[in-house]
Amino acid sequence: MYLYLEDKETSEVIEYSYYRKFNALQGYFVEKFDIPNCGKVKLTEEIIEDVYQILNDIRYNREKANLLLPTFPGPFFGSYDYGRIYHSYIDQAASDFYHAKFVDFNKYNLFYTSNW
Repeated sequence: MYLYLEDKETSEVIEYSYYRKFNALQGYFVEKFDIPNCGKVKLTEEIIEDVYQILNDIRYNREKANLLLPTFPGPFFGSYDYGRIYHSYIDQAASDFYHAKFVDFNKYNLFYTSNW
């Protein structure tokens, strides 16, 4: 799973963030945007803010993880526990989505994609 930037002028692709087997984040995008495997979602400022709020809420209310961003079944999707690995993904993604709020959207598009 990746977040990547695409330069609007040159179409250059820049990897922004990578998540290995973060099934809950994949589940969010599948449920919300019905993306197929290898599909992509162009992230708007509103989507970024929504995801960031969910991630941040889980960071401060870990017991709500299964309600706010439940694990998602799929092939080779790693652990379905809400333990240390899940919360390390939450922490990383919260930081990434926080910083994504400051991307220059006049110059770049930001996408979420996955290949599982």
